[in-house]
Amino acid sequence: MTLRLVLSACAGLALLAACDSSKPAAETTAPAAKNGKVYRVVTERVKPPMVAYVDGKITGFEYDLLQAIAAKKGISFEYQVVDSKKDLLPALESGKADIAAGAITINDERRQKVNFSEPILDYSAAVLVDKSLADTKSFADLKGKSVAVGRGTVYDKMAADYLASGDGKNIVYYDTVWEQVKNLLNHQTQVVLGDSLILEYYLQQNGSHQAVFVQNISFPKESYGFALAKNNTELQQEINDGLEKIREDGTYAKIYQTYWQKNEQR
Repeated sequence: MTLRLVLSACAGLALLAACDSSKPAAETTAPAAKNGKVYRVVTERVKPPMVAYVDGKITGFEYDLLQAIAAKKGISFEYQVVDSKKDLLPALESGKADIAAGAITINDERRQKVNFSEPILDYSAAVLVDKSLADTKSFADLKGKSVAVGRGTVYDKMAADYLASGDGKNIVYYDTVWEQVKNLLNHQTQVVLGDSLILEYYLQQNGSHQAVFVQNISFPKESYGFALAKNNTELQQEINDGLEKIREDGTYAKIYQTYWQKNEQR
């Protein structure tokens, strides 16, 4: 898929209800690199709070991390966008980008095709429910409830395996996590399956007491990382060294608190 430079504005980082295609694209090139190294970063258009385009400009946790790393290492990034997460890693494999960002989980299968930075954020799967279901003890208690998920995701399979009714019509699909959460808060659905930190972000931004996390269902820890073109060990070292520096000087913690103010750093 052909990569495109930043597209139209997406209104509202927290809500992201719509994208206004009438607004012109904006430049997303970082300040000139001190050592002349400019790397191409590919992201999805809408993946808050990790990355998103708002008023024609890129923003988000991963963008802030990359810019902080760039400042430490004297390098620069140019940002490109694709429509779907499935297009991120192929952009690296085809040589159209050097780095992919946007809630990419580090796993062994992906390591066969790309390199990864050191982990940038830990999370786990989570079950968010209407507060009336706060006492849920297991998936069995939620079987047949209306469940909001993203189609083709690991959560889609989880819902099909554990929560689907006989005909599966209780599984409802939405394109974005915000739509999933919004419809739960509006009592259109009863359950959302997703990444813990992203779900926490939306609850924090919207100040809702209409939903709670199920505490009795636990999942193993996962980690997001920046995906890098295979065998580009020089770039991998640049990113990892920059990550270490911003962790040591407190920059990482400050960026984290920008997005998850009520939570301790993970």
